[in-house]
Amino acid sequence: MGRVIKRLGILFGIFAAALLVYFISSRSSGQQDQSAYVDMGGATLPVVRVEMYGRTMNRMPGYRQEMDNSAAADSLTILPEDRALPVRIENSENPVTAIRYEIRSLDRERLVERTEIASWDTAEDGISVVLPIQNLLTREREYLLRLEVATEQGEPTYYYTRILWTENGNVQSMIDLAVSFSEKTFHYDQARDLVTYLETSATEDNSSFGHTSIRSSFAQLTWGRLKMQPPAGMQVTLKELDGIMSCVQLSYVTSRQDETSGQTEFYEVEETFTMKWNELRTYLMDYERTVNQIFQSAREDYSGKRIMLGITNDDRVTARSSANGAVTAYRVNRDLWSFEPGDHNNQAVKVFSFRDADMTDVRNHYDQHDVQILSVEDSGDIEFLVYGYMNRGNHEGAMGILGYHYAAKDNALEELFFIPYTGSYETLEDDLEQLVYRTDADMLYLYLDHAIYGIDLKSRENMVVADALAEGGYAISADKSRIAWQDGSSLYEAKTLHLMDLKTGVNQEVSGETGEYVRTLGFVGQDLVYGTARETDSWVINGRVEDLPMYKVQIINEQMNVETSYEKPGYYISGVQVEESRIHLNRITRLSDQNYAAAQEDTIVCNVDMGPGRLDGIGWYASQDKGKLYFVQMDEEIRSGRSLRLFVPRRVSFEQADLLELQSNYQLQGMRFYAYGGGHLQKVTMDFTEAVQLAYDKMGFVTDENRNVLWNRINRGTVRTIREPLGAFAPLQRHLDGFTASRRYSDSVMVLDARGCNMQQMLYFIDQGIPVLGYTGPNQYLVLCGFDQYNVTVYNPATGETYKAGLNDSTEFFRQRGNDFICAVLPQ
Repeated sequence: MGRVIKRLGILFGIFAAALLVYFISSRSSGQQDQSAYVDMGGATLPVVRVEMYGRTMNRMPGYRQEMDNSAAADSLTILPEDRALPVRIENSENPVTAIRYEIRSLDRERLVERTEIASWDTAEDGISVVLPIQNLLTREREYLLRLEVATEQGEPTYYYTRILWTENGNVQSMIDLAVSFSEKTFHYDQARDLVTYLETSATEDNSSFGHTSIRSSFAQLTWGRLKMQPPAGMQVTLKELDGIMSCVQLSYVTSRQDETSGQTEFYEVEETFTMKWNELRTYLMDYERTVNQIFQSAREDYSGKRIMLGITNDDRVTARSSANGAVTAYRVNRDLWSFEPGDHNNQAVKVFSFRDADMTDVRNHYDQHDVQILSVEDSGDIEFLVYGYMNRGNHEGAMGILGYHYAAKDNALEELFFIPYTGSYETLEDDLEQLVYRTDADMLYLYLDHAIYGIDLKSRENMVVADALAEGGYAISADKSRIAWQDGSSLYEAKTLHLMDLKTGVNQEVSGETGEYVRTLGFVGQDLVYGTARETDSWVINGRVEDLPMYKVQIINEQMNVETSYEKPGYYISGVQVEESRIHLNRITRLSDQNYAAAQEDTIVCNVDMGPGRLDGIGWYASQDKGKLYFVQMDEEIRSGRSLRLFVPRRVSFEQADLLELQSNYQLQGMRFYAYGGGHLQKVTMDFTEAVQLAYDKMGFVTDENRNVLWNRINRGTVRTIREPLGAFAPLQRHLDGFTASRRYSDSVMVLDARGCNMQQMLYFIDQGIPVLGYTGPNQYLVLCGFDQYNVTVYNPATGETYKAGLNDSTEFFRQRGNDFICAVLPQ
């Protein structure tokens, strides 16, 4: 990372030269438009589903590029007993010429089978084919299936799912429960059967039909007074099956008729069911329903100072206006619109959408993409990004980031660049939510896969600003205009941190005194918060570094002047949480060398301008029948007497687009943990304990990068005894010396640092036959090797004694000693 500054200077010089060349070539070409425009066109890739338990389900999107194993995270396909898997291929615009499939281990290292299909049945409604999967699979082990479909068009299309050959006979009942539950919500009398599954809470927010949970009211579950119509069909997807736990997701488009305007309104709905079963019944452990209205830009939506967007959620709406407020662009439910009031007409433009008029084509409603506005000009021109899966158009079937410019004068879209991406949409979305920033100097900055890139929008040159960014080692201001990052790969041992103003491109450094380290902590508005620690003040617990406590926290402004300095004799800071204008300090006191104790927390309150918020320009009000309704807030009254003119771009230009490959020179070291819950990826983190806490709150699970389940809240029995605890403990014992953090060893043993998890959460590992080490003091530990409803079985290696202790007493015992647990896992 030390060479980043030199690269910055060199590449900014390149960008300046490129800009000069650009302006010279632009001037010499005069006003001639060399762009070739075409229509975006409809979706063309076939839709693929599997036949499973009497249903056609597990829709797989088609990819025109090879994807990593995250593409298979969307669905899990259960094989029939004879492993002959029926598959349906529909909506193919071109005749199918070849069908092949390939089965690999989840890490893609081992090829299990590769087969080309000799024949299939073709009918008017699609193709039926059976994959004759060979007897090479191990039961109860997941594999990656890649289906390849070739057509007369030429290039093959790839479809991914995970497959499982299991003896679990409860899957169908859980899928049927999810579908039946959803159908009954549209019929008030039938829905009374669902009361037994609800966990209605008085504290749950029932103000918006945009979100419903297992804790919502019965009226909320049954759509209140909306008179919502049952869908014509729904997409059923089995997301997960792990022992007694299952997750099923339903998605569909439903509708209602507005009683005032008579307009038919359409809504995209997603329902996620997390369930478990035992010998008696199936239990609903968690339920979530999200509803987002499809904005149709009816004349009635424009009234007063509002553009009504309807029922949706905070994360589905944003708005941005041009400098003088002449044009407002707004993103709603993955579509981009603009509005411009005129002297005689109000003009609305559907700038971008993958939807078309056909509400029944599932390809139009595949939701693994979104839009981000970059700039809005008074002329009506808009620059924006489309990122995720490309449902149709020039990059149909690709995953990536697409840059667009909308030229209002020509009512046309121009593609600027495309950045391919082989990971999942959810990881891409999480990365871009951290940083997307466009400057007035036509520089675009993106955070992607632990690196920050700069792209010159004129020359399309790109550079690495910072890479190998570890959690806690960098910070980005709320308005995205300032970034800070530490040198080196160690969170606690950075001699220098870099502070860059993206608006100007100026990069400055902050360093500590001799024998000191500096740490990036966050931003308050535009001001950087950072800490300083001494090399000699490390905090070590049971051989692992807990922290390098800071003796001082400072806040510096844009001019690098110190606004606030916090330093209290006898106190150290072990953690900092920045929440808008408040900085919360976790304080400790030193007991002895490398030994500290918790002290009372403190707070710094800052008087700073926090700038615009994410929902600036968006408002909402409570409707008696429809609940919380969102709208775009306009500065001036929309004159209802004027007519509304609705436009869509007449053409799209691809000719001037560039393909950009963003690659950093340094890869981040260490394990990554994937926390899932509610049918979605919650976060990717290098902290196993954080992943467990995120999954725990959503009745979810944690996996490694190869989709091996490491922890699951639900899949646990009530009684388990490891009969040979010493043998089971051996893989962990041989790696104890020198263990400092979660890692995978050369013998494939994965040792997990679970410090901070509670003992109840550790029972999952015992249920899987994995003993858990719990530290009781320096170089002292107990091994947990069994449990029942009341007790935990404990082995003491110091005495060789095995005994039982009460669950609640043991939970408190380890809590008082820091909940310091370690265990060793052998993934499949």
